[in-house]
Amino acid sequence: MPNSLRVAAQVVRAGPHHSVDAEGRLRPRRGGKEPGVVYLGDVATALIHGLQEAATLTMTRPPKFDEQRWELEVKTGDMTVRIQSRPYWGFGLLTKGYLNVIEFSGSEALQNRAMFDLAAALGRVPWEFAWPAAADRILRGLDHTRSSHAKAWKEAVQRGRDGLRDDIRAMEDRRETVAKRLHEWLDGVDDESTSTLRQHRLMEADEDIDQARKALNEDHAPGVERALARAESALIEVDPLDDSPLAHDHEAAISVIGTDDDLDVVDLT
Repeated sequence: MPNSLRVAAQVVRAGPHHSVDAEGRLRPRRGGKEPGVVYLGDVATALIHGLQEAATLTMTRPPKFDEQRWELEVKTGDMTVRIQSRPYWGFGLLTKGYLNVIEFSGSEALQNRAMFDLAAALGRVPWEFAWPAAADRILRGLDHTRSSHAKAWKEAVQRGRDGLRDDIRAMEDRRETVAKRLHEWLDGVDDESTSTLRQHRLMEADEDIDQARKALNEDHAPGVERALARAESALIEVDPLDDSPLAHDHEAAISVIGTDDDLDVVDLT
């Protein structure tokens, strides 16, 4: 399949937190003796959470007697992800005796970003298995050796990281372009309050870009995206080519730039 990649990931935690309804839809479990219980596991949960925006999820093979053995498919934009949960050691008697085989197909950029987000969200190395020798049989079925499999993971994660770094560099370039236009424009402006406000917003954009760099150093992709969004908002207000008035609800703009909505940082290293 073009633009496809198959990898495996070690499951560490799983519990009866989800169920499948009669139409094959995955739902949070309400408790009690609800039928169709699914042990989704930390890998699939983190992956689905990262893809949840505009994603369509289908349980292609609901669990039967073994609630941790299932298959599902997630479609989002130009990428499809298929996840198979299967035991690989000890007849599946322990949670760590399971792994997820994940097949990504579609946009390579989206694949890389999804794998970067997954590794960061787990806060551990997903390609390291509790029982490596037992996992080798699964890896052979994916046309991987242990070393080639680790390499595939690492390279995809790095490409995802590089994509975010490119986004930061693009914002840095935009900042320089806007700053140049601003300084040229200020030479002909007598309104000191407007001049001060625009320069203040430019400094805020600089701070946001710096926050994006720090978030990337911590492999915190949502933090990078939020910081760049704030920088973009500030640069739109600063840019003399933008004919929307800067002062329009500047205080309202500041009010949404708090730190309360920041996610906890997970250090992938």
